[in-house]
Amino acid sequence: MKKTLIAGAALAALLTGSMALAQPAPGQKRGPDANQDGVVTQEEARAQAAKMFERIDFNKDGKIDKADRDARMAERFKQMDTDGSGEVSLAEMTAAREARQAKRAERMAMRADRGPGEPGARMGGKRGGRGMGMRGHGGMRGGMMRLDADKDGAITLAEFEAGALERFNRHDTNKDGRITQEERAAAREAMKQRWQQRKAAPQG
Repeated sequence: MKKTLIAGAALAALLTGSMALAQPAPGQKRGPDANQDGVVTQEEARAQAAKMFERIDFNKDGKIDKADRDARMAERFKQMDTDGSGEVSLAEMTAAREARQAKRAERMAMRADRGPGEPGARMGGKRGGRGMGMRGHGGMRGGMMRLDADKDGAITLAEFEAGALERFNRHDTNKDGRITQEERAAAREAMKQRWQQRKAAPQG
């Protein structure tokens, strides 16, 4: 079959996934609740932000910018281009998509098998600890670049941690330096209500 070269915009749409959702190494704990006690402290949130920053800083230059996105896209393209031709065929795209779907199904099955008290189990509809809201910082578009406080086109570790702590403080409703399962559930419910209000609002 003749190879089909994927143009830049189409390839970006295909490969772009949340950079902040990069999978941790096997055996590495996920989510900010490091000791899995159901409570997230400021220290845990800061430590999780540092780990996440390290994963997103793909070229390890101490900042997150367009170069990281480009490097990550190039790596994913290389992984998809299984025959090393420099082009991605429809068959290679299909194989990559099916592999992602299989991994996603496997993760969902593993979550379903975990009991409510086990590490990584869902708590109130979100995976334990992961619902801290860092997901909203994924990728180099939209919310992620709002962390760029000095608007220089790059996000430093200090800016990344500041964003994580700002979100932490919003969820820490009683300001005791800890986010409980109840506070996470309340934050999710508030977010759900905001989405419902947006959907119900008349479109101009």
